[in-house]
Amino acid sequence: MVNVAINGYGNLGKRVADAVAKQDDMKLVGVSKTHPNFEAYVAAMKGYPLYVAEGASIASFRAAGLDVAGTTTDMLREADVVVDATPEGTGAKNLEDRYKKTGIKAIFEGGEKHAAIGASFNTYCNYESAIGKDYVRVVSCNTTGLCRTLYAVDKAAGIKKVRVVLVRGGADPVQVKKGPINAIIPKPSTVPSHHGPDVNTVMPGWDITTMAVLVPTTLMHQHNVMVEVERPLSTRTC
Repeated sequence: MVNVAINGYGNLGKRVADAVAKQDDMKLVGVSKTHPNFEAYVAAMKGYPLYVAEGASIASFRAAGLDVAGTTTDMLREADVVVDATPEGTGAKNLEDRYKKTGIKAIFEGGEKHAAIGASFNTYCNYESAIGKDYVRVVSCNTTGLCRTLYAVDKAAGIKKVRVVLVRGGADPVQVKKGPINAIIPKPSTVPSHHGPDVNTVMPGWDITTMAVLVPTTLMHQHNVMVEVERPLSTRTC
């Protein structure tokens, strides 16, 4: 049985917690929050032990009617591995300040930099490379989508060159106050965007260049992928 802690119970952490809770060979030790918001209530409703990040007010959670099992430090003591779903950049600080010092293994979300974590991972493409690693970064949703699509093409016909234009939603669905309004914004304004180099952290041999723009929607991202293959491709090949 693997004891799993979730540090950060937001858009990503709540999905990971649900997945861990459904596994026969895993135990969800608990989830960590900084504020007693609606997500903390959801965790309590599902019966997930609720821990409070150091520096946050335990009293504010209890005043909101939420039972607190302890601090994040207490949670980590009970875990074999932590999934860090904290905001971008916080995970890298946690790695240096907490996880390495306590000896706990950790998995990070794609907002962290590859260089800070040391290994990037996509189950479909490079599963074997993550075996034995103490710290692994699961790449972002856009990088994951590109890796899955291009890996299938590479297996079928070989990739000679890839050029991608990503049309990205301005924000996640709940972030209605964020993002461009009635505008299309290059993000970044240079080529390549971070997505191509990020794909290369998983599959370093691919010749891939990406650019991206933000558009005023929170619904989805769209990938426009142009691939030059090494071998003829047909419907039978696929």
